[in-house]
Amino acid sequence: MAVQNQKTLELLCVGNALVDIFAQADEDILLHFGLTAPAQHLGYEKISDLLAVLSDLSAGSGGGAANVAKIAALLGLNSGFIGTVGSAGVQPKKSRKEGEPGRKPDYFARVFERDLINAGVTPILFQGESPTGVCFILQTPAGETRIGAAPAAALELTAEDIGEEIIRAAKVVVIDGFLLGRQELVQRILELAEQYGTAVALDAGAAELAKNRALEIVRYCQDYPLILFMNEEEALSFYLALNQAGEEQLRQEGPEKHEWYVRNVFPFLKGLTQDELFPVIVVKLGPRGAVAFAGGAMFREETTPIIPLETTGAGDAFCAAFLAAWIRNKSIAECAALGNRAAREILDVKGTQVNKKQFAHLSKLLALP
Repeated sequence: MAVQNQKTLELLCVGNALVDIFAQADEDILLHFGLTAPAQHLGYEKISDLLAVLSDLSAGSGGGAANVAKIAALLGLNSGFIGTVGSAGVQPKKSRKEGEPGRKPDYFARVFERDLINAGVTPILFQGESPTGVCFILQTPAGETRIGAAPAAALELTAEDIGEEIIRAAKVVVIDGFLLGRQELVQRILELAEQYGTAVALDAGAAELAKNRALEIVRYCQDYPLILFMNEEEALSFYLALNQAGEEQLRQEGPEKHEWYVRNVFPFLKGLTQDELFPVIVVKLGPRGAVAFAGGAMFREETTPIIPLETTGAGDAFCAAFLAAWIRNKSIAECAALGNRAAREILDVKGTQVNKKQFAHLSKLLALP
C-alpha cells in the first residue's frame, strides 16, 4: 500500500492497525469459538468461520491510536496515523523499497484505510506479512460485551518504520499503550520527540499494562514531555504496582473504596506532576467525568451521565478532544471538559462510527479564543 502524501500534522498517532467488527453473538457461538473472557486474543484461523455465523455486522477502523486520529480529524485537526496492515501476495515487508509497487492490500486493509481517509486522517501504512488485524466487539443477548482480538500484521510495526521527519513535523505524537511491550519502537518515538520538541501522549491501554509497565511509565514521565492517560482501573493498577502497601490497605477499606482512592491515588498522581510542565496525567472516570493533574495542581471536570449504546472508543474520543484542545492552547480544565463532551458523542454509536457533522459544534469550540 503506498504511503499517502504527508501534510504538516498537528497530531500523529502510532499504534496497532485493527478493523473493529461489531456484531451480535449468542452464547452458543461464544462457547464454540472459546470467547469466554470479557477480552482475549483470538486465533486468526477462526476469523472466516466466525464471520460466517455472526449477525448484524458492521466494520470500521479501530485500535486506540487510530480512533484518536479519527476523532481529532473530525474535530478539525490535521491528524495522521502510522501502523501496519496486511496484504495479498508474498513479498516481505522489509524488502519493499520506496517507489516500488507494493503488494495488493487485503480486504480489511482497504476498509481500514478508507475509513481513516473519509474522516480526514492521513494514513501512513506499512504492509506486513500477516493479514490485517481485526477486533471483534460482540454483544450478547444478555447485554454483555465480549472482545476477541487477532492483531496479526498490526504487531509487525517496528522502530525502523518511524521516520525522523514525521515526528519532527508533529506537535503531539500519540503512542498506543499496547505498544509498550515493543520497547525499541517506543524508545525511538520518545527520543525523536524529545529531540524535536514534540510532546508525547501515552494511553495506558489496559490495567494489566499499567501494572506490568508501571516503572517504565514513571521513567517516561520523568524523562520525556509526556501526557499520560489512564482510566480509573488503570490508574489504580499503576498506583498499586508502585505502592505495594496500598493493596492491603485497599482490602481493609471495605465499601469505602472510592474515598480511599481519592485519598491515596489522586495525591500520588498529583505528586508526580509537582512543579513541572510535564508530565500531565489524566484519569478518565467514565460517567463521573475526568480528573487531570498538571504542575502539582488537580483539575476536576464532571460530565452528564447517559445510557450508552456502546462504550468502545469513548476513552479514545476523550483523549482526542483533550489533545485537540491542548494543541489549540486551551486550559487543562477546558481540555478535560471537551474530552467529556466528545466521549458522550461516541456513547451513542458503535465504536467511532461517527461523521463530521456530529462533531461540528465541538470543533467550533476549538476555534474560539
